[in-house]
Amino acid sequence: MLIEGLGRLLRDAELHMVQLTRRKPVRIGFRLTDTGEEATLGLGESLTLESGLKAPAVTLTMESGVFKDIMDGSKDFGAMIGRSKMSDIRPINYQLNDAGRLGDAMETIKAMMTVFFTPGRVKVRPLRRKLAGDAHGAHPIPLVYWQGVRAAWYHVDQGETLNEEGERDPYPQCVIPLEGSGALTLDKEELVIHPGNAYYVPPGSAHKVRTMDGLTLLWLAWDTPP
Repeated sequence: MLIEGLGRLLRDAELHMVQLTRRKPVRIGFRLTDTGEEATLGLGESLTLESGLKAPAVTLTMESGVFKDIMDGSKDFGAMIGRSKMSDIRPINYQLNDAGRLGDAMETIKAMMTVFFTPGRVKVRPLRRKLAGDAHGAHPIPLVYWQGVRAAWYHVDQGETLNEEGERDPYPQCVIPLEGSGALTLDKEELVIHPGNAYYVPPGSAHKVRTMDGLTLLWLAWDTPP
């Protein structure tokens, strides 16, 4: 199942090869923890697929049911691998094999998250609460993590707060409410936010978004570090 599924995703990625090829080749391993199936995807000037683990820089581990759900579109890869911090346990986890290639491997996984793991030649990603993951106190579906740009769709459930601790990031961001109501706190200032507006978050400012009755939004960031 693993080799067959990865082969299908590889064929589906034909239109996105410019985003997936790497100047410095990177190997990404895959292991299905319940069946023991293993494979290695090599990303360089071209993409290769081999059975077994062939010296991957990082290995992604998941159960076969998770991989099946990705292939049939009932689960979102980015939502299942996304986390607030590296130590979080998620349905898809990392096993670092080469500490010297961590940066290259993570940037490769981000590119794969953006396009490779959405089945189909034309990439269509459903945005539904039931497909979302759990990170930063809310429920994201990552959309784009590519060359200094990050974007995600978020659902904030009733009574939840996105970034409840008011984290500070060294890059600019933008919050675009789509549906529902909430309030954006920037440092000590709180502003009620509404769909139809875009709200900019300056670099270095403590920020969080809370809602009383539920909120969906788009989150954008740029000039982000690798």
